[in-house]
Amino acid sequence: METGTDRTDPHTPEPAAPSGHRMPDPLDLEDLERLADPSRSLFERQPELEGVHRASALSALVDAAGSLGAVAGVALVAAVQMLGGFEPGNLLDIGLLAGFLLTVGAVSAIVGWRTRTWELTDGSIVLHGGVVNRRDLQVPYEHIHTVNMSSTLLERVFGLMTLDLDTGAAGSEGELTRIKGLKAGMARALREELFRRKARALESLRADAPGTAADGRTTCAVGEGADAAARPNGIGPARCPDSPMGADATPSAHPSPASAARDAASSSTGCDPSYPQPIARHTLSTGQLILASATEARVAAQTFAFVILLVQGANFLQESRLVNLNDAAHDIAALPAAVLVAIAASLLLVSLMAGVVISFVTSLVRYAGYRADRYEDRVVVERGLLGRTSHTVAIERIQSIEIRRGLLRQAIGYAEVRAIVVSGAGSAGESSTSDGIVLHPFLRIRDVEAFLGDIAPAYAGMLEGIRTNGLPPVAARRLVTRTLLRLVLLLAFFSAAHILADLLIPEPLADGFLLAGVDALLIALAVVLTVRMTVNAVLRFRDSRIGHDARRLAVVKGGILRVSTFVRRPHLQHAAVSSTPFQRRAGVATFRARTAASGDIALADITEADADELLDWYR
Repeated sequence: METGTDRTDPHTPEPAAPSGHRMPDPLDLEDLERLADPSRSLFERQPELEGVHRASALSALVDAAGSLGAVAGVALVAAVQMLGGFEPGNLLDIGLLAGFLLTVGAVSAIVGWRTRTWELTDGSIVLHGGVVNRRDLQVPYEHIHTVNMSSTLLERVFGLMTLDLDTGAAGSEGELTRIKGLKAGMARALREELFRRKARALESLRADAPGTAADGRTTCAVGEGADAAARPNGIGPARCPDSPMGADATPSAHPSPASAARDAASSSTGCDPSYPQPIARHTLSTGQLILASATEARVAAQTFAFVILLVQGANFLQESRLVNLNDAAHDIAALPAAVLVAIAASLLLVSLMAGVVISFVTSLVRYAGYRADRYEDRVVVERGLLGRTSHTVAIERIQSIEIRRGLLRQAIGYAEVRAIVVSGAGSAGESSTSDGIVLHPFLRIRDVEAFLGDIAPAYAGMLEGIRTNGLPPVAARRLVTRTLLRLVLLLAFFSAAHILADLLIPEPLADGFLLAGVDALLIALAVVLTVRMTVNAVLRFRDSRIGHDARRLAVVKGGILRVSTFVRRPHLQHAAVSSTPFQRRAGVATFRARTAASGDIALADITEADADELLDWYR
């Protein structure tokens, strides 16, 4: 059966791959990504994890290069001023400032490299850091939730990576839990060793627990053991990676072609603790990557960012005396109205096209080289062409699964699958961790069950096995009322914007086309937002649903962005039902539930009977 996501199996030879597997293309983006993501850095020997370690000396060079940005900014300001005919009399001072910034950056990079060290002990990893205030942080292995790897473009040039350790208290630990400047082989070896020691620590804790019999079981390597869905915390008896479906494992209820081929081809050939093998692997084909980038719902944000960039650039040119925008504005206002309309429409079209291109390119770079690997006790998701990011999350830390579908993806039957974890730690600026980890960026809806069966078996069967109820008719009337109130507020806002523009625009220009152009822009924005709010309200009522079975809760919030959330009953920390006076009068209520991850799982305007039934189920 052809599936909507490409799966590759590390145990099955490529020539014997079934139809659901993908043979590498000659110029595949994944192959291109591998060239920039070597398994070991240049001149790196076999990594040794014993003793006290510090980052590679090359990391000091990478950190020092960061100061070049400030130097380049100072030089750019001086160059632009000179191009505008303004000769700065303080060129020597500018040169001294650039040299000072470069020196400070180099010294701070070297000092930071010398003072930051890490060490593996019997029960924890110990991190040392700080120049003036020395800090020593000890992280027990069993408290490590996720280990994320990332590398910027400059780090990838030198074969360096950064490891982020998440213990659920990242806000108080700060930068100390981030191990920078590791060589590629060392970073991977350290990540595997941390999960290996975590598995042993958890196994030891369970063996010491009252009522637990010591059965003499041993653990092979990280990622080995019985199926994570069939036992607590994803840790179990030893089993070599070449035989991932042992006698003690529980097969998935939704087997995929990759799983079937792996089970048929795998044979027990011994256990190598250094190289744990994934149970399942999912990738993106080139066509899927292009479609995923084209349907990413970021066009409006990128268009707005492009317009702001144009305004800032024009302001910079004006202040640098390269152009005189005041004279240009008067000349433009004197043009015929038809020409001005054509210019305004062209600028709007160019901005929109730029937003589309920027959104497409950023998504393409973000998801190039995507790969999701599932081991016995964790899931590893890697992606990125310029800056490589790898998220590793322990399976027991997944609190819920979200399936997200924008308007375009709803129309073509595709979705994005995310895992909501206990903490949002990860690479700096990574949006995927603050709002969950993207398990798959572009997956056909009918293939979601098979994907979850491979990557998160505990959540397989949720799309088909849970009965849900929609919103009552009274919810539609409430949605209409709220939408009309928002439209009134929107009208008031744009009226205030018109009055403000009339006050701020100079008198000669206010009598011309400029004020009319501002009014036309405000009217266009009002129409677009009105249509958006109307469509969102219709889809919210049509698609929103809530329900449960004996062990799982399903909440679907419809709209232009349709989000389906699935939670296992043991992960719910509390549930509540609330209602405003208006809701009580209409006979509806709002249901809210919360897991250990941040954020509520809520749906408004469900019937009171459904709300009471959900509370009874939770109790």
